[in-house]
Amino acid sequence: MKSRRQQAAAGQKAAAIKRGVYESPRKAGKKKKSSFKNFFRITGKVINVLIIIFLAFGFLGAGVLGGLVFGWIRTADPIRPEDLMLTNFTTFVYDCNGKVITQLDAINENRMYASDSEIPQYLKDAFVAIEDERFWDHPGFDLKRTIGGALSYAIAKILPGDQEYYGGSTITQQLVKNLTNDTDDSPRRKVQELWKAINLEMKLEKWQILELYMNVANMGGNTHGVKAAALKYFNKDVSELSLAECASLAGITNYPAKYAPSTTRGQENNLKRQRIILGKMLELGFITQAEYDQAISEELKFATGQASEAKETSNQSYFVDQVISDIKQVLVSKGYSEQTAINLIYNAGWKIYTTMDPDVQKAMDEVYTNDEYFPVLDEELEHPQSAMVIIDPKNGHVKAMYGGYGVKKADAIYNRAASPLMKRQPGSSFKPIAVYAPAIDTRKITAATIIDDAPAYMLGVDKGIYPNNYDHTFSGLITIRDGVRQSLNMVAAKVWNYILGADTSHEYLRRVNINRDNERYVSISMGGLNQGVNPLQMAAAYVPFVNKGVYFEPITFTRVEDKDGNIVLENKPESHIVYDEASAYIMTNILQDVVKPGGTAYPYGMIRNGDQEIIPTAGKTGTTSDNYDKWFVGYSPYYVAATWYGYDTPTTLKSAEYSQALKIWNAVMTKVHENKEPVEFEEAPGIVRKTICTASGKIPTELCYQDPRSSWQSMIREEIFIKGTEPGNNDTCDVHVKAKVCTVGKDQWGRNLLAGPDCPLSTVIEKVFIRRKTPFTPIRPQDPLPADWEYELPREYCNIHSALDNNEATWWEY
Repeated sequence: MKSRRQQAAAGQKAAAIKRGVYESPRKAGKKKKSSFKNFFRITGKVINVLIIIFLAFGFLGAGVLGGLVFGWIRTADPIRPEDLMLTNFTTFVYDCNGKVITQLDAINENRMYASDSEIPQYLKDAFVAIEDERFWDHPGFDLKRTIGGALSYAIAKILPGDQEYYGGSTITQQLVKNLTNDTDDSPRRKVQELWKAINLEMKLEKWQILELYMNVANMGGNTHGVKAAALKYFNKDVSELSLAECASLAGITNYPAKYAPSTTRGQENNLKRQRIILGKMLELGFITQAEYDQAISEELKFATGQASEAKETSNQSYFVDQVISDIKQVLVSKGYSEQTAINLIYNAGWKIYTTMDPDVQKAMDEVYTNDEYFPVLDEELEHPQSAMVIIDPKNGHVKAMYGGYGVKKADAIYNRAASPLMKRQPGSSFKPIAVYAPAIDTRKITAATIIDDAPAYMLGVDKGIYPNNYDHTFSGLITIRDGVRQSLNMVAAKVWNYILGADTSHEYLRRVNINRDNERYVSISMGGLNQGVNPLQMAAAYVPFVNKGVYFEPITFTRVEDKDGNIVLENKPESHIVYDEASAYIMTNILQDVVKPGGTAYPYGMIRNGDQEIIPTAGKTGTTSDNYDKWFVGYSPYYVAATWYGYDTPTTLKSAEYSQALKIWNAVMTKVHENKEPVEFEEAPGIVRKTICTASGKIPTELCYQDPRSSWQSMIREEIFIKGTEPGNNDTCDVHVKAKVCTVGKDQWGRNLLAGPDCPLSTVIEKVFIRRKTPFTPIRPQDPLPADWEYELPREYCNIHSALDNNEATWWEY
């Protein structure tokens, strides 16, 4: 029996046959189709093939992308427990005597911790409404926002010009970014951030995440966290904020430079964003219409004038700034993020023990806040600046530093004493560490080595004399000791170029932690650097001269303890030998002459204690091209101090400022040594003494005493040597010679010529001369002659007299 469905079909077939319109399925299938239908059939097949191809490539691309993403996730640094450890414990900073210098708390850094119970619900809702409306529901990332943000980023990168794009980060992702301080916008960072956010959600409750976020969020300038922001912008505790004020604060984090209400423009921008946030809170049901209306009508009263200005000012010293910087650097080297390091330093209740000597620092503070040492000689110029560092050479402990003129007005400002951004040419103060001490240590020179301070053309004759001395004059044959004392550029350059060599110079610079391997030109011998130095580097570089040749890496803190007294960091200065003890002492002995009469640092390089007793000192001045910078790096047996003076924008100093670095150094060091006893620099073992001729560096002969200059300048002195480098008793002067000259015959420079056989006896005299190993011959007529040129042995005989016109007996006949 047929089913109802079969019966209905049979009836339909019979009716069709009766009407003459029935066709069998087989016949219908053989009927020719229209071309229009055929087009769609072919196109459909093509589309199917393309879909298969696209899917294949899509799966392949997805595999590659998946592998890339997996690699990014695998290499992501995990969120450490320390990253989440925000507390409100005050950190104390101690001096070298164990007394508190200052405390690092919310006021100093504009960081104040607010617990979840302190934060108004309005403020929590305002942040969630504008930053992450699905915060309470997502697992750390919001798929809708993530996709939207990715598309916005891709479009911005594809389109020409600087295109803006919106971020897809949730509050959790923003917290990760704030904790790691990673601001990179690359896809790699975004993927790692998302992964860390998911992990963070597994570790913390939502309320904990929101609490952390609201305590680290950038609220404009150096203000972080809602509690500090409430105090700064409304002069209120965060718990006292109204709905209107909560919406105002929540609007800052999106673009602090634009929305922070610290300026008139910022307040205008903030008010516009506040209204957007209030509208969003109403839309999401966080507030009622009545609450919205009340907040909109409320006039925001931002804190202005002295109250808010005082919160921007701090008594935190340059020294404490540097301590914080150094500790942060150590923490980062141990794997902490910069943000976590700062959070720990300011909020973990640590005890930081520094190397600062309060008496030394006080002496420096007094000088640097005294306008007497910072004369304003041109009202159109910026104010002159200076910086100074004092180090204990026995251990590398930094005892004091000051980073600029006047009272310090804010935290973490530019510290010219130690900032890596401070890169000023050191001038001649660089010569001892780049040239002289290395050459002494390698036994290539002694204090008595003779250099011909005469014009040279190290860049080529067409470039003229190079280098030039500061006064464009030349002394001639001169000892290393006198070349250093007079700060002669030509002497330093010739030692570096012809005796020491660039490789050795750079090796010794690396030993004092100044790496300039890429600067391999003669100007480095005179401190002409492309990448300059700061006072901390220069003071540390001079430490080996006092400390028996041993270098200490300078440190500003010795240890850090947590609030329970456990040691968090212990900081022992690294040390190594730079020079042998005898070489260091020879260099110091030479530099002592720089501060004495006749030296470039006299009289300010000499200091006295409170009883007016002279404290032994040594040091070296430095002046750079165009008189942009003035330096003095000087030391006593107690301290090494480096002082720089100049302008932030390199400016030629006026003559009245030439001694300011020295005067500042002298003023500070005099105060520092007020109660110190005079102590001589300790002589190293293996030092011997010899009497030498200063024209040859050798044992003098009777001719040395007859030098024409002896009436005003002794050519004989006692010199110190490292045992084995001194001249032997038979190594006598070969520079002084005696010869007869004719008083009539003259060379082109007006000097007497050697007497010839026909010169009359009455015109011939005998004199003592100097004889250079390499005779100096001026290359260009306009170039200056060395000061000892007139005492040089003539090289030509008299060409005036001859036997034909001479009836007088000649000296030759006698």
